[in-house]
Amino acid sequence: MLIGGGVAFGPKPRDFSTKLPRKVIQMGMRVALSAKLRDQKLGVMTQLSWPHGKTKHLAQRIDHLGMRKTLFITGEENPPASLERAIRNIEKVKLITTDKLDVYQLLKWPRVVLDLKAVSYLERTFRKDVPIAPVPITNETL
Repeated sequence: MLIGGGVAFGPKPRDFSTKLPRKVIQMGMRVALSAKLRDQKLGVMTQLSWPHGKTKHLAQRIDHLGMRKTLFITGEENPPASLERAIRNIEKVKLITTDKLDVYQLLKWPRVVLDLKAVSYLERTFRKDVPIAPVPITNETL
């Protein structure tokens, strides 16, 4: 008996969250990247850099190229400070590194632009080694 009344078997805080297996996450990344490529919404640049730290000039350039609503992904651990500073205040544009990339980010943004280091990182990380069986060659005709 509880003094003053109460609930005998009241709710207890529990954590019902589950963690997806690593292979499922990798498959999701492969599918998301393939879908962007198929829809021609995936672009590659040699490098992501910007000489000025001014947002105004970069915003004009992005508007001129029609690249609003774009996620820029760099393979470098520390993106160039001038680019990061310039892109930070532009609406509907984001710069992230490959280690912060997830399936949600790929699906959320309509367009994705990678640099070459990001492409090599993604190829190395998400490639699927599937053995190909050799096809026997015979001289027989059907």
